[in-house]
Amino acid sequence: MVEIALFAVMALPDLNEKWEAPFLAYAMVDRSCPAMILIGRDCFGVLQATLCVARELMKKVTLRGKLVRARFICLALCLFVLGAITVPGFARAEKFIIAWSAVSALNSPFWVMNDAGLLKQEGLDMELVYIASSPTVARATLAGDIVISGANSQVIVDVGLNGGDLVAMGAITNVVAFYIMAAPEIKTVTDLRGKVVGVTRFGASTDFGMRMLLSKYGLEAAKDVPFIQIGGMPELAAALSQKTVFAAPMSQPMVYLAQKAGMRMLANLAKEDIPFMHIGLTTSKRWIREHRPQAKAFIRAYGRAIHFMHTRKEQTKAIFAKYTKINDMGMLDGSLQYGYDFMEKIPFVKAQAFQVTLDQIARTNPKAKQAKPEQFFDNSLVQELVDEGFFTKLWGKKP
Repeated sequence: MVEIALFAVMALPDLNEKWEAPFLAYAMVDRSCPAMILIGRDCFGVLQATLCVARELMKKVTLRGKLVRARFICLALCLFVLGAITVPGFARAEKFIIAWSAVSALNSPFWVMNDAGLLKQEGLDMELVYIASSPTVARATLAGDIVISGANSQVIVDVGLNGGDLVAMGAITNVVAFYIMAAPEIKTVTDLRGKVVGVTRFGASTDFGMRMLLSKYGLEAAKDVPFIQIGGMPELAAALSQKTVFAAPMSQPMVYLAQKAGMRMLANLAKEDIPFMHIGLTTSKRWIREHRPQAKAFIRAYGRAIHFMHTRKEQTKAIFAKYTKINDMGMLDGSLQYGYDFMEKIPFVKAQAFQVTLDQIARTNPKAKQAKPEQFFDNSLVQELVDEGFFTKLWGKKP
């Protein structure tokens, strides 16, 4: 008589998030053979173990009337194991939407991750969409329509002070990486008194950067210098050339276009010593809790995108051309260099960037005075990757 004992055990992740794959053990005992145990420590091992079980069942159960039952057991075993096998950390295949928010080189990691296949390389099924301006894309992220987007520290703080749970799990850049482009007659920042300036959206990084610059030169936004919101970067460039506005914050490649149209560079905000998370890898605290493996995989994809941009320049410029609709090689070269100058190879968020943001918001919102920078960012995923040596292995040295 054949006695069959089947044991299926699913191992849980340990504290270091190292996944032990499901393993299958079985023992087949009869009077003529010793106990047998097969263990598969990975997905292929599990499947091989199951097939071994099936073969042994077919060998042992040969009595009349038992063959159909044996086949049924074998089929059930295979279905069980196939249902148990998963990619480490991913319970089921899910498709997520991610978004970029401005025609700017600083959004290019999203483009490169998508077009160079780096998201798929990390096992992520993600659809990339464009939504103009950080505040708009942040609202979509908060609503759950988008899982990861590019938003600045001001937007994240505004949402958090109103009860939202947006958080930066990484920073693309930790400075205000804008150039203030102005009409030819505007020679100094103080010349903007009484002149209309443009921003993409109120609350966007263009708005924050412009306000900080004016404040540094003794001008008050709205009171001394009227603000209007225009839309995206291309719309800002058009408004400036048409004299609808006299100055506007811009990034590459729009800076290049504005210069060709006769506009002048009034200021480089990156040199004004203003800590600010210009664009962060923004998601919700809840999404990190529920999808931590995917969040970590996304940061790996970001790291690979920055490395790709530094090592495959021609392919990167082709991707830039696709998203910016620009084919001027001078402009593409300038955009790529802009990315090199400002984008973080290891995307740690700097607490000071959020402290400066809180100080600015506290002028009009008392809640900001009680808030702490650490409420609005989570560096734990980046730190885990640093501890694992991911970035060092990627670059061949410490970046």
